[in-house]
Amino acid sequence: MPRLVGKSVSDHILGLAQQGIENNAAHFKVGGKKLYFPKARVILLRPNAKHTPYQAKFIVPKSFNKLDLRDYLFHVYGLRAMNVTTQLLHGRYERVGNMASPRYRGPQIKKMTIDMNEPFIWPEEDVENTLFDKEFSQELNKYREETMMNIGSDKLKPFKAFGGALGPFNDNMIAQPFIPKNLKRKLINEKKKGPDLSKINQHL
Repeated sequence: MPRLVGKSVSDHILGLAQQGIENNAAHFKVGGKKLYFPKARVILLRPNAKHTPYQAKFIVPKSFNKLDLRDYLFHVYGLRAMNVTTQLLHGRYERVGNMASPRYRGPQIKKMTIDMNEPFIWPEEDVENTLFDKEFSQELNKYREETMMNIGSDKLKPFKAFGGALGPFNDNMIAQPFIPKNLKRKLINEKKKGPDLSKINQHL
């Protein structure tokens, strides 16, 4: 579509977007390359306090740009992204093993926020599941701390997280079959002596 005379570029783009919405078509210029079964993983996040119902936030692959997200949401979900902003977060420092091990920075996380022409409100959270998640996260953090702190002579010290159900376990903790001491001593002595040849000759 040729640009209208006397109109700026932004007004021309706005006119194309309005025309696409009225015709129930794409409100942007669709690329010529067709992609079937996209492998990109786009994750919808819960909104922050500063977000309005007309905004949505996603975690996207680092290779994604604004045009990719706009095209992806429209053709897969029929969602119109009128404006897209990008945020690239630094990876967190993490450790492998105990506190003495070196730390390294994790991968970066790319987030994008879109403006929508229709509002979307998240459903209310289930109170019971929220309480369960809090208790589970507390126990999980306690387990991580114990795995990092139990080093050296405390390596086999039982954990308090999750009631000690996650170990650590050693041979002494495994249930052993019960044998009386006298019978055990008798069986060990017979094994050391070897088979009784007199009894074997009687059977022959």
